[in-house]
Amino acid sequence: MLNLSFAGAVLALVVLPQWFVGRARAGAFALLSVVAVADLWKVPVWRILAATLAVWAVGRALPLLAPRPRAWVLGTSIAAVVAALVAAKAGAAPATTLATQASVLGLSYFALKFIQHLMDAAAGRTNAVGAPAFVGTIFFLPTYPAGPIERTGDLARELAAPVPSWSERALGLERIMLGLGKRVLLAAPLLAFADPVFGNPGTAPRHTLLLAVYAFAVGLYLDFAAYSDLAIGTARLAGVRVRENFDRPYLQRDLGLLWQHWHMSLTSWLRDFIFVPVTRRVLRRTRRPLASQVAGQTATMLACGLWHGLAWNFVAWGAYHAVALSALSSWRAWRGPAPARTRLGDLLGTLATFHVFAFGLVLFACDLRRAGVLLGRLVTG
Repeated sequence: MLNLSFAGAVLALVVLPQWFVGRARAGAFALLSVVAVADLWKVPVWRILAATLAVWAVGRALPLLAPRPRAWVLGTSIAAVVAALVAAKAGAAPATTLATQASVLGLSYFALKFIQHLMDAAAGRTNAVGAPAFVGTIFFLPTYPAGPIERTGDLARELAAPVPSWSERALGLERIMLGLGKRVLLAAPLLAFADPVFGNPGTAPRHTLLLAVYAFAVGLYLDFAAYSDLAIGTARLAGVRVRENFDRPYLQRDLGLLWQHWHMSLTSWLRDFIFVPVTRRVLRRTRRPLASQVAGQTATMLACGLWHGLAWNFVAWGAYHAVALSALSSWRAWRGPAPARTRLGDLLGTLATFHVFAFGLVLFACDLRRAGVLLGRLVTG
């Protein structure tokens, strides 16, 4: 990703706002982003572009339909998007870092944006988004490989807004340098240490396995956060503001809060389009708040696991977090009102939460056989 072609495309994005305004700016961003994505990641860009225009056309038609056919068209369209994503992921090799799976992750982000747009369109929230602006938001180069996941209506409004001053846009350079520092100086060495240990956990000493778990947990966070920094900084240089994606997740005192601060654009998407609908539906049927919350957490985390890859270890990783979050919700329901917070309690909660998340990442990084070997050796020695 970080090569001369990408740098050239970023430079063009920085210069473009000075030449184009209004709708022309959205069209210029769309054209450059489509060409850059096709060149940098070798994805089937023309098929994706055709799908993008089809989704936009369906989105324009949805508000005009009666409720029943609208629901049928919406459901069929979302099913088609999910089926296409499943087909793409089924043929992809598993990977543990963004650098080695940018193309597949990019396709995943396309799918999330398509589904979000269709649901917003059905609710009448995207009527003002034209075709050039929609293509520009879907293919927007800075956010393509790693997010943040912007709602198409929000990013379209950003593209139509007046171009910020150079002094404000130049602040993006600071964010880019921060991201490069995280990626090159911290994330890359940590992941380089953890990857061979995870690849052959049967031979490494126990203390090395434990260090690898910690290194992978910190390195993966820095890897994701670094790419988000690069995206946010590049977008700001181009005169576009996109949302923050990470907010000190490892300093949160429980697993629910950690997930609210981890890849926030993805978790907010999962909350809005999976957790809330599932929870509401189950609550209407059962009238049991805890059961509805557990059902929503389970559906959300299994979907999150499958979003990262169609493999049993990702299913297990999602199930692991579903169980952990459900246990936390059940304990809170049994406990009743929360006791007064203390510094020691927050510290112990933060340490416990980090370890729950970090050891769960073994399932994210390894297939089930290697994960079993690694975790078994950590427990038994």
